[in-house]
Amino acid sequence: MTKEINSMSPSASISRYGVESTLPRAVGINSDPVFRHVQIKRKREEEIQAVKDELLLVQNLIEKVQGDKENEVLYWLLEGMTFRWIGEKLNISHTSVQRIRERILDMMLK
Repeated sequence: MTKEINSMSPSASISRYGVESTLPRAVGINSDPVFRHVQIKRKREEEIQAVKDELLLVQNLIEKVQGDKENEVLYWLLEGMTFRWIGEKLNISHTSVQRIRERILDMMLK
């Protein structure tokens, strides 16, 4: 269905000759619910793939992270926890968590 929709150009459904060419053309968004659903689904799949690519990159670089605190902060960051939550869990300030995150990024990029 996606291939079929992608192969259609906007001018494919417009008649160029005959009586149909004198009729008003549609303006605005496509009102076809199936087409909209396919567009939304494709956009979500692209977003999911982007997140998967980023996670794969982090997984490949995780071996470069050394230190217990760094590993713990990285784990909780990957779980989606906030700096304040991580700070409370590890009994450090949220700014310390930010500095540790910066060290983690430096380790990964070297």
